[in-house]
Amino acid sequence: MNLFCSIEIAILFGFFTFCSALNDTLDAVVVVFRHGDRTPVRPYNNDPYKNKSYWPADWGMLTNTGKQQHFKLGQYFRQRYSNFLPQEYSGKDIFVRSTNVDRTLMSAESNLAGLYPPVSKDIWNNNILWQPIPIHTIPENMDAVLAAKKPCKKYDYLYERLLKSDFIRNINHMNHDLYAYLTRYSGDSIQDLTHLEYLYNTLSIEALYNYTLPDWAQKVYPKKMLFSVGLSFTLATYTPDLARFKIGPFFNELVNYFINRTKTNQESEYYAPKFLMFSAHDTTIANLLNAMGAFEPHSPPYTSTIIFELHKSAEQAYVNVFYKNTTEARPITIRACTFNCNFDKFLEILKPITVSLDMWESECNSLWLLNNYWNVYLLLVILFVAVICIITLSLLIKSRAKRSEVNLYTQLPNEEYA
Repeated sequence: MNLFCSIEIAILFGFFTFCSALNDTLDAVVVVFRHGDRTPVRPYNNDPYKNKSYWPADWGMLTNTGKQQHFKLGQYFRQRYSNFLPQEYSGKDIFVRSTNVDRTLMSAESNLAGLYPPVSKDIWNNNILWQPIPIHTIPENMDAVLAAKKPCKKYDYLYERLLKSDFIRNINHMNHDLYAYLTRYSGDSIQDLTHLEYLYNTLSIEALYNYTLPDWAQKVYPKKMLFSVGLSFTLATYTPDLARFKIGPFFNELVNYFINRTKTNQESEYYAPKFLMFSAHDTTIANLLNAMGAFEPHSPPYTSTIIFELHKSAEQAYVNVFYKNTTEARPITIRACTFNCNFDKFLEILKPITVSLDMWESECNSLWLLNNYWNVYLLLVILFVAVICIITLSLLIKSRAKRSEVNLYTQLPNEEYA
């Protein structure tokens, strides 16, 4: 027994020594999380709970439960990074960005309240143990990095091709009876995976709030809807090209941030904060994981979080990625790169799905026709016809010019040759 105890103690000592070593090498952290508990974005037509009086907040808004969830997540970050992130707030340590949506902005605020309770000189009101911390955002239709909703013609074209593919046609065919059933009883038009997921989301929130679902819903929710809902979260990044246009600008931000951290120090003019926080949505979590080849189809729960940690030692830099969708964060494998993934290998893995904003803009709005074969064919035909017309017109002009030269001199009737 003593031997076993000694072995356990040795293992635990080794584990904590290993964790301590990781903390000593930790150089930068990026967290991306989903907002907290919210009300349904919108009820379905026949929803028995579509009166706002059933809900603690307006449609799609963060609830008090959601605020508390993110406050606790902020406390989790404080505990996890207690030796890395100073207790006193400084803009040099952390940068926070959110999508321009009320529930994500409020989630970030609640999270920061747990991460940075005011201490010492940060206490500005003894009756309020809270301090204001900047949160940055831009309109969603201008945001290609986090919201990923800035218009991209090439992405739209590729996505439409996916939806018309045999694979999706077969999925929709398999779900035909389910779509018809849900359309009949919900009063909404359910014709594809996206609309199915929206309805599932509303039903799941109502069940979470202990509201009795209609009999028709209980016959299909959740089991008969679960697989299709999980699949719906893979569509936006289903192919490498879709992933590159949907989430590539975010990976570009991530990669450049880590590169800057590996090349600079605190005295550098370009020194970047040690902690980046992004407040977003379930689709953001799914898109990032799926693009990295680490997504198990599911609906990412409230406050689910992806954590990227950059470590630097004297020999190398390496990256660890974690997914927290329960109480603890678990390490995930990124396309065969496991724990302590070499930084150069990490960059190599992300390269095919990483794109700068300038290149993204160019490919989205200028070069998208290159993948549209019918438009390219039509363009070539038009160019060919135009060239033929120009050549024909040029030949006609030259022919008329020669005739004019011949007829420039006309002999008079009584003129004699010299």
